[in-house]
Amino acid sequence: MHTYVDLYFTPESASPLELSDRLRTVAGLSFIIGSHDLVFEWDFEREFQERLAKIHEALKGTGVLYRVATVSDEPGYIAPIPWPPPMPRRDPEHPGF
Repeated sequence: MHTYVDLYFTPESASPLELSDRLRTVAGLSFIIGSHDLVFEWDFEREFQERLAKIHEALKGTGVLYRVATVSDEPGYIAPIPWPPPMPRRDPEHPGF
């Protein structure tokens, strides 16, 4: 299963840059390129619960709202590209083009 997380920021909330570091440290997630902000995969309910608890903990006290949407493995699923990329890309073009 794939669970997507969309984040909603306000001027009073933590900045996206600060939150990016916090999500990476606490929940092991990075922002992705695409129509959602974050994604994680899971096979068992326990994995889902543990990851969601980490995300909730990372967002606690930041003033950021979030929405969670889970979908089954779909045949057209394309693995998301982390942003910023963990290592500099050597491609002359972004692979999404």
